[in-house]
Amino acid sequence: MKEWLSIAEEAIENGTLHLLLTGGEPLLREDFIEIYNELNQMGFIIGLNTNASLIDEKYYRLFSKYPPTNTSVTLYGANEDTYQKITGNGENFAKTIRGLEYLKDIPTNLDIKVTFVKDNYLEIDKIRDVANRYTQSFAINYLVFKPVPGVFSQAELCRLSPEECLEVDINNRRYYNKLNNETKKTAATIKEPDKRDFGLSVYPEVLSCLAAKAAYWISWDGRMLPCATFDALYTEPLKEGFSEAWQRLPTLFTDIQHPMICTECEDFHNCPNCPAYFYAETGYYDKVPSYICDMVKIRRKIGDII
Repeated sequence: MKEWLSIAEEAIENGTLHLLLTGGEPLLREDFIEIYNELNQMGFIIGLNTNASLIDEKYYRLFSKYPPTNTSVTLYGANEDTYQKITGNGENFAKTIRGLEYLKDIPTNLDIKVTFVKDNYLEIDKIRDVANRYTQSFAINYLVFKPVPGVFSQAELCRLSPEECLEVDINNRRYYNKLNNETKKTAATIKEPDKRDFGLSVYPEVLSCLAAKAAYWISWDGRMLPCATFDALYTEPLKEGFSEAWQRLPTLFTDIQHPMICTECEDFHNCPNCPAYFYAETGYYDKVPSYICDMVKIRRKIGDII
């Protein structure tokens, strides 16, 4: 715990304001409450990612007193059977619902997110119905990349085909379009590819997000990474100091550039062409995986169908 609090103290001294607690499942730590209380006293704006299955009366008291600004709950399915298929524990569905019952009474911005795979994408309507009981903020994801090296996963077996991804996306868009038309107001929105400049002109330009520019990720073993998807590019704040680790992080991209085939593509600015995804899929930062290109083609079809 002391190491984590030490990193947090250096982080806030170096200008960090927003702090996201995630995992894995952060509530698995036996000292989570002690760490959370200390972080609150430091003045961070805290977000929490959780599957909500461990939230009980003690966490309800904690979050009622010191509510996270944002709480994001992962929902894997709409019933025990789907939870059993995806997580290996069907009982966690009821535990997650119990956790959501606690969270709905806490003054936090609650959102529910779902990653759709083979075992749950046909349940999108049922899953959304569950989410609607607790929040109007429902986020979907269907981009499932291979894991970082050293992690066992069968991503290619469980992730959706481009056509199935299109089916999920269209279903969700039509639902909210109908809802918005019926209510004559924006009850919910679909996030389009963002046209804002997230720092393309800021080094390292190869990253089209805030990673290594205004954001970083501290892994379970104390490494500082640009984001959770990167694994091989990191600095070590516990050894070199937080400030030095943060200043050195962008320099790790000196020799990494987008492949020419990407920069010349008409979909370049609307494509998830991140080096981290490339590396996860191919083992190289400059080799383009067909999975990403197929997804871009699918996104193009959405506008024609909706």
